Amino acid sequence: MKKILPLLFFATVVLSVSNHAQAAVFTIGDDDGYGIGIANNATHPFNGFSANYDGRSAAEMAATNGAQFTDTYSTTHPGFGPQAGTVATFNFSGLGSGWTAGHLEFDMADFQASTFGAVAVDFNGIVQNWAFNDGFPNTALRTFNLEQAVLDSINSTGALIVNINRNLSNDFYGFDYARLSDINVGTVVPVPAALWLFGSAIAGLSSFARRKQAASA
Repeated sequence: MKKILPLLFFATVVLSVSNHAQAAVFTIGDDDGYGIGIANNATHPFNGFSANYDGRSAAEMAATNGAQFTDTYSTTHPGFGPQAGTVATFNFSGLGSGWTAGHLEFDMADFQASTFGAVAVDFNGIVQNWAFNDGFPNTALRTFNLEQAVLDSINSTGALIVNINRNLSNDFYGFDYARLSDINVGTVVPVPAALWLFGSAIAGLSSFARRKQAASA
């Protein structure tokens, strides 16, 4: 029995890691490469003159959770983009409580803070630094591990509201999608690997049991 306990502990840990890899994921937008198949961390074809680019689907146009701000260029630059306002709000709702980690991912385009001024961004009212300089016409896939204050606010409200305000900026920028999950970058073992480890643990237990039975016989 003493020899079985370490294997049981190992199997329990592996199963826990495997379950953790099945993260809850919430996506705003449709992750289609800005509506025209642009790969992550690539360049987009906007030429700086036709800045009213709009590649949204009908569902995105009708959205109210922030998807209406995706697949567009000059998203919050009145007079140039398809949206009239200067603030883009991404609203992740129905998140519940019990969040101990959080990973937010944005596929964004053409942020040039040093040239046009940084946009003002907050997560549930908690100010973030988005002074990015990707340069025209580059896209960038950015990830954020949510700080404890943001996690506490999610647990309190059951939501994460990302406000992106360009009132103090003249930047032209766009988004493809935003994605939130209840994990942190670098903490998840891929499910196939975790299952392989779990299977190895079970195989070890079975082998040990057979050897013990043979010895008893």
